[in-house]
Amino acid sequence: MSSSSGVTTATTVNGTTRITGLSSGLDVDSIVEQLMAAEKEKKLNRLQQKEQLATWKQEAYRDVISDIRTFANKYFNLTSSTSLLSGKNFKQFTVSSSSSAVTASYTSAASAASHKVTVSQLATAATLASGASLSADVQGSAAADYSALSGKSIVLTLDGTAYTVSLDDVTDLTSLQNAVDDAVGDGKLTVGTATASGGASVLTITAADSGVQQLAISSPAAGDSGLTDLGFVAADGAVLSNRLTTSTATLEDIAAYLGITLNDTDGVDLTINGTSVSFDASYTIDEMIDAVADADCGATLAYDEATGKLVLTAAATGAGKLLAVTEGTGSDFLTKALSVSTAGQDAKLTIDGQAMTRSANTVTVGGVTYTLNAETDETALVTLTQDTDGVYELISAFVDDYNALIATIGSELSADYDSDYPPLTDDQKAAMTDEEIENWEAKAKTGLLANDSLLKSLLSELRASVVDAIAGVSTGIFDIGLDTGSYDENGKLYIDEDALKEALQSDPGAIMNLFSQQSASYGGTATVRTLSAAELATRYDEEGIAYRFYDVLAKYTSTVRDSSGNKGLLLEKAGVENDTSETDNALTEQIEKYQTALSAEEDRLDDYEERLYAQYTALETYINNMNTQLTALLSYLGDGS
Repeated sequence: MSSSSGVTTATTVNGTTRITGLSSGLDVDSIVEQLMAAEKEKKLNRLQQKEQLATWKQEAYRDVISDIRTFANKYFNLTSSTSLLSGKNFKQFTVSSSSSAVTASYTSAASAASHKVTVSQLATAATLASGASLSADVQGSAAADYSALSGKSIVLTLDGTAYTVSLDDVTDLTSLQNAVDDAVGDGKLTVGTATASGGASVLTITAADSGVQQLAISSPAAGDSGLTDLGFVAADGAVLSNRLTTSTATLEDIAAYLGITLNDTDGVDLTINGTSVSFDASYTIDEMIDAVADADCGATLAYDEATGKLVLTAAATGAGKLLAVTEGTGSDFLTKALSVSTAGQDAKLTIDGQAMTRSANTVTVGGVTYTLNAETDETALVTLTQDTDGVYELISAFVDDYNALIATIGSELSADYDSDYPPLTDDQKAAMTDEEIENWEAKAKTGLLANDSLLKSLLSELRASVVDAIAGVSTGIFDIGLDTGSYDENGKLYIDEDALKEALQSDPGAIMNLFSQQSASYGGTATVRTLSAAELATRYDEEGIAYRFYDVLAKYTSTVRDSSGNKGLLLEKAGVENDTSETDNALTEQIEKYQTALSAEEDRLDDYEERLYAQYTALETYINNMNTQLTALLSYLGDGS
């Protein structure tokens, strides 16, 4: 709040009254502002600049970490299609087969060759299936009335294809058969009659040994329907489809049609391969299928729409007892719904004259995985042709990405920091345009990682990983057409295309070992962060370039703690988002210290400002009182004259 008296102004700020004005002839607010600006310059501004520099430095580190991890995920992640850890990627082949009965793929143990394969028998899984369809044929519920069919029609759907049947000329069973034949084709369906439970003669429509499997009758989408006139009323018990709807048909429906007895709890209890599976009478077919799947019992249940049957199939193919099913007391589901047993059988094949029997339709021999698709009397010729270009492109892409990564890091190391461009204060920003601020800060951020010891060590270790000898591998990068640049290029790689392609053609296995050989003593990737320094040294000597790169990049960027409890060195320094290191790292700790100091300094400046105003308030009050007394004295002297 403010009030005025004479030439002074009283203002309340944070509960403290400040009196300013011109009694003293001083612009108090301006003086305090200047004194505060000078005081801020002593410490506050420098603290803010240090905090900003630390924040920018952390962001610069995190950008480098992001680049490294992108590179690592592409070339040193076993799930990546471009992984250099996978020996298979260094022995690439074009695979062809002369017959669709056999297809093939390859592993890292394959070599260029042709193989002759014959398949006399495919592996199959044991099954239990229904002996007959679970549903009735299409059948009416009342006698047909042929007198009112003129201008009406019905729709018959055969195996997914809909046909409209005109009933204009239908007057009896024979003419109805003719109308159906005209619509769907001769010989596909047979129209007949049957005696319903109530004694009425009703229409039936069945497949006439024509290969038709699924059949349904319905009303047309437009025009008058003759469905009711022909006696097909679902509500009265008519069967409009010879196949069940698995989402609505229940165990109770199946039991009623097949005469299945349910147990005392109105259900069925099965034991499939030692695992209990139960169905309630209210279970739909879909729910029965899901119950078997959820039980993880080594089998699957399905409804075969082609035959209208339930089929329980062993999960594994091959001969032997892979589907063992028993039923609890009180029900006879197995004998009436899954009564037909078919044993599984092994695959029988010959590869390059060698007869083989296998339980599955995939067979791996000599680094080639054969997939058996059909039995055949003909010999399939499977050919593996070495794909030199594919491996060359992989190595070339790696070299390009590696060079780009070290160039990015190198530019950070060599950039000069210009102390003439410190972080801007709020007051400085207020006096500048957005473009000026952006340009200034771009210069202020340059060189924050100049000569950084961590990044220099990283580049040095990567460079050594490429050129150091590998135990048991006589081939080096200089033998396959790769070369390193000068020292100031931080290990940049160069490719002699002709030399590399010649090396790939002559000895792809040597190049595979050069890159993807694992340590015999401490192989793999899972345990590298737990190894001691001595163990890591042994591992380094024994492993190829790709595994060395994996280890180096893990040392600097892994989120997994090592044997000393530390994450990657760069994460310990700057952290990464979505990891505990995001807030647990050296730079964050430094930033928090600056923030604590800033908070204390801001409190001190607030107190300092209050003291200044208190002093000037006292001065103004004193001068104002003196002026008042002087005025009164002059007035008194005037009256006395």
